[in-house]
Amino acid sequence: MRTRWSIFVGLLFLVGVRADFIARAADPPANQIKAEEAFARLNDGNQRFISDQSASRAPFSAQRAKIATGQSPLAVILTCSDSRVVPEMIFNQQLGDLFVVRVAGNVTDPVVLGSMEYGVEHLHAALVVVLGHTNCGAVKAAIDGGPLEGNLGDLIKQVHPGDHLAADKEQALEAGVRENVLYQTKQLTAQSKVLSRFADAGKIRVMSGVYSLETGKVEWLKAKSEAPAKP
Repeated sequence: MRTRWSIFVGLLFLVGVRADFIARAADPPANQIKAEEAFARLNDGNQRFISDQSASRAPFSAQRAKIATGQSPLAVILTCSDSRVVPEMIFNQQLGDLFVVRVAGNVTDPVVLGSMEYGVEHLHAALVVVLGHTNCGAVKAAIDGGPLEGNLGDLIKQVHPGDHLAADKEQALEAGVRENVLYQTKQLTAQSKVLSRFADAGKIRVMSGVYSLETGKVEWLKAKSEAPAKP
């Protein structure tokens, strides 16, 4: 009897610990950066990147030591795998500042959404960004519509450049990049109950942007029903 009682008490303890962990994971720390401040930091960092005037930073060795035991990113960013699109550089941020998910065409699927849910629910990032870029090869492939084999073909099917595109190829690609970013942004809350719940509760702000390979500037987009984003 004593052994069974000990096991029972132990199980109750474990259940209590798990419940406490879940509760703490759902409640952001008091000093967590708010979405508005996070957006301002990204936008200011992009301006520094454009002008090639990076902010001073702690040595990488010191920063590594600071964040080795945990992370508290100011934003979750879904962007393209393109080697020219590096959010930490584009927004002039330090190690540990951004929780980045990269996949060609910045498309969404359960794996991508699961990663973003972790960044929001467990790391408490208040800002979520979907970042496309000019001259995106994945969007171009989706517009061209040529046959692609294997997994790449399946990936391109997830890119949505829109149905009403300009006859001019450059204009069509530019419009397609924007349409795909806005579509993937919409999928965050349409396909993820976690992100939808956090957005409805005002705990996260979801943004859309397009990075210019030519100028380095991030243009912030908006859905038709939204007010323009203030840089």
